[in-house]
Amino acid sequence: MDPKSLSGLNLVLGSFHSSLRRTDDQTERYLAALQNPHIQILAHPRGRIYNFRFGLKADWPRVFAEAVKLDKAVEIDCYPDRQDLNVILLELARIAGTRVSLGTDAHHPWQLEFIQLGLAAALRAKISAERIVNFMSVQQIKRWIAHVRERSR
Repeated sequence: MDPKSLSGLNLVLGSFHSSLRRTDDQTERYLAALQNPHIQILAHPRGRIYNFRFGLKADWPRVFAEAVKLDKAVEIDCYPDRQDLNVILLELARIAGTRVSLGTDAHHPWQLEFIQLGLAAALRAKISAERIVNFMSVQQIKRWIAHVRERSR
């Protein structure tokens, strides 16, 4: 998207929607996405879909460290077929101190209930409420986004 359009949005999630069946390491692609100054959350990071697509590979500790450095979040895609990031990767994200965001990838209102699956994964990985973007107040989210944008300049 045009950076001018993105800069006018309140919050921007960026995600990969092509080359999702690659088997080579995609670390540099993830780092480049996180370094995009207009993105605050990296959505459905692996692009995994159960029994359909394995998901992309990366040096996850390095990706999570970059997210921490830039104070950006990675999404827990709560949709049952995705469950992306999984608990093992969420534990690595917790160790790194990465912020996470819960997203349902809902295409219908009834799918919003999938948020419970992502919350369960976050709890199992022992991610603290302070690191989950969804638990921030509106004022905290606005301050965080302003901070991330300022750091990206």
